[in-house]
Amino acid sequence: MKGYTLTRLLGLLTATALLWGASTSVYAAGTESGELISNTATLNYTIGAVAQDPATSNAATFVVDNKVDLTMVSTGAATVIPGSTNQVLPFTLTNTGNTTQGYQLSTVDGTGDNFNMNSVRIFVDVNGDGALDAGDTLYTTGTNAGDLAPDAVQDYLIVANTPSTATDNQKAIYHLLATTTNAGSATVTTEDTGADAPGTVQVVFADGAGTAGGDTARSGTQSSVSTYTVDTAALSVAKISTVISDPLNNTTDPKRIPGAVVRYTITVTNTGRATATGAAIVDQIPANTTFVTGTLSATNSDGTVTPVEAYSDDGVTYGAAETSPVGYIRVTHARILGTTAGGAGGGNGTAVFDVTIN
Repeated sequence: MKGYTLTRLLGLLTATALLWGASTSVYAAGTESGELISNTATLNYTIGAVAQDPATSNAATFVVDNKVDLTMVSTGAATVIPGSTNQVLPFTLTNTGNTTQGYQLSTVDGTGDNFNMNSVRIFVDVNGDGALDAGDTLYTTGTNAGDLAPDAVQDYLIVANTPSTATDNQKAIYHLLATTTNAGSATVTTEDTGADAPGTVQVVFADGAGTAGGDTARSGTQSSVSTYTVDTAALSVAKISTVISDPLNNTTDPKRIPGAVVRYTITVTNTGRATATGAAIVDQIPANTTFVTGTLSATNSDGTVTPVEAYSDDGVTYGAAETSPVGYIRVTHARILGTTAGGAGGGNGTAVFDVTIN
């Protein structure tokens, strides 16, 4: 370098990012997979007082890998009554990864519950209202439920029927599990292992652990849990008789002799949490006794008096009250409170009537 004096050498490296074909979309999970990222460095320097032509490095390139991530969230539980059909547990699935993916769906029975629902199915909640509508589509096991782009959301429903044998406050627990598949197919996505390959889109699982057993972190699956809880009335009925008077002793220690008046008290008790309505008591007047006209009365647990009816028919087909002799009584209780509405222990309804021993 004779004749030249090297006065300064500046190693100023200016990183200039050249993104070829970069998308303008911005995702919560970051840059979409497959994007090519290319970067070159420029060296600026002077010799003496003379600026030299910049030197440019080679381009260092790589493609963004596929970060598989998904989030399943239960958005509600269900209160059901025995025998009810098409009861719904709603869920929301979000693709929190950076690549369009498909998903297989399945239900997983929870542990620690009391019973299983019948006819358990999965529906795609097309309009996202959390209810089963005519436009919602039944999911077929083992298929792709539908592709979701990064940040896209889809709602699903577990739909099932409640057994008629289910009892008050019993619970049925279900997890909804989503398994990541390749976009446009039902092929389950697998994670790439081994060394980094800058020019290849590699799959990396980033999901957290779900609620279902075996749904571990970084498994390409996600689950959330919800519960069906039975909320119903639990009615029982008891009947007692008390002698009120007899022709010899009147009301002082009366005995059950012919001519004695016997009072029947029928009590309906609700130990369930739901209020029962329209609980109908039908009772036949016992043989060898005669109904005492005007003695039939009834009360609901909320203090209201229930209309009562006495009939001479068979107790099945009812019309207007008929004339004596009365063969049946019928009481329809308007409301028999449950434990939720009426306090601990629930409520009851009573029916009282007198007969005379023939």
